[in-house]
Amino acid sequence: MIFPPLLQKGDAVLLVSPSSPLTEKQPIEDVARAVEDMGYRVRIGDSCREKTACGYAAASPETRARDINEGFADPDIKGIWCTRGGSTAARMLPLLEYELIRANPKVLLGFSDVTSLHMALQQRCGLVTYHGPTANRLLQSAPDDFTWRSLAAALHMGDCLRVQNPPEEPILPLRPGRASGVLTGGNLSLVTASLATHWEIDTAEKVLYLEDIGEAVYALERMLNQLRWAGILDRAAAVVLGPFTSCRNAYREDYGPEALLRDFFADYPKPVVANVRSAHCMPMVTLPLGACCQVDGDRGELTVFRR
Repeated sequence: MIFPPLLQKGDAVLLVSPSSPLTEKQPIEDVARAVEDMGYRVRIGDSCREKTACGYAAASPETRARDINEGFADPDIKGIWCTRGGSTAARMLPLLEYELIRANPKVLLGFSDVTSLHMALQQRCGLVTYHGPTANRLLQSAPDDFTWRSLAAALHMGDCLRVQNPPEEPILPLRPGRASGVLTGGNLSLVTASLATHWEIDTAEKVLYLEDIGEAVYALERMLNQLRWAGILDRAAAVVLGPFTSCRNAYREDYGPEALLRDFFADYPKPVVANVRSAHCMPMVTLPLGACCQVDGDRGELTVFRR
């Protein structure tokens, strides 16, 4: 896998909206100023300002893909930071120039619907990308809190990085054992939606990360079963679970996502750890997807390596 060059203060960062548009309460100018306050030079992609008839897509697929392709092609741009998640990033996938991207590795940062980009660039380009905060989150917290320290630790990791949760949020061992593999995955809904497409996730001997937000518990079970029956879980070396934020059970309040995950993975023969806080939560951990990862299901530990 290819690690992008380090993103340094003073470097140019391109803001793109690959999924849904920013809200009126988070105008792109405010987001850009917040990124500048972190010490970066900012360029704003056309996708951040274009409107669409549907309202839930930030711009046309062509505009969004052009922003990303031109960002990787431009030697002055050192990082591409997604402004937010939402929906429809997958519509760009046939329009991306994968050979160009592979030849010009750069930091790509975001999560949620950005999962589609993470999977595609990892599998088509061999590129390490960063499952971390979208740029709009700078308007939600101070730039010196845990989220931004975790982002800096991932972007500037040395030979290895021990993944650390926020204080008072331990990583939980769910199934015992140790395993290693390339870290892949992201949002459960997007991982499941990739099945039977040209962009289907490859989990063979890899560590699969999953998180989600706003899904009913029965829907989580349905998607997990789909991954199981498609062989995605069987092929994985280990599973890492994040929070499942605002995922509720209308039929029985005391059987939430945590109980479901314990039951679902009760007989899974490989290591599983849970509550890795790289998800729809604040503070948030940044994970280098595509990096080699070691999972310790006995101690509840996760370590990534630059190799």
